[in-house]
Amino acid sequence: MIWLGANTPFDTNHDIPNVLFLSQTQMEEMFYKGESKMPNTLHGLYDTGSDTIILPDTWDRRKAWDLGVLLHEMVHYLQDQNDMDFNCTAEMEKEAWPIQQRYLKERHDYAWDYDGLWYAVISTCNY
Repeated sequence: MIWLGANTPFDTNHDIPNVLFLSQTQMEEMFYKGESKMPNTLHGLYDTGSDTIILPDTWDRRKAWDLGVLLHEMVHYLQDQNDMDFNCTAEMEKEAWPIQQRYLKERHDYAWDYDGLWYAVISTCNY
């Protein structure tokens, strides 16, 4: 939370969110709700209704990538707590991915070079 407060415009003066660990299958069922899915591509979730970050039960605080996933979901939590408006949930990713990338590089020297086209697709509303 401290890194996000120092490196983003978000107001971080909020309670810490709940964190829940679920199996990959449980996470996918919760997120996709019976729709078609890409197995094992879901790294974390944020539930706005309960202010809960959901991570896989394989999450490991010693792994840079896993810490980046937690930070990514914290971005969604702060977007919610700061009452930011989005046309769809996909638009929330426009901030989360670059912030996660910067955090991984600055704090863990971890280069996450995501595909720009994929980023554009997953961060745009599909009406």
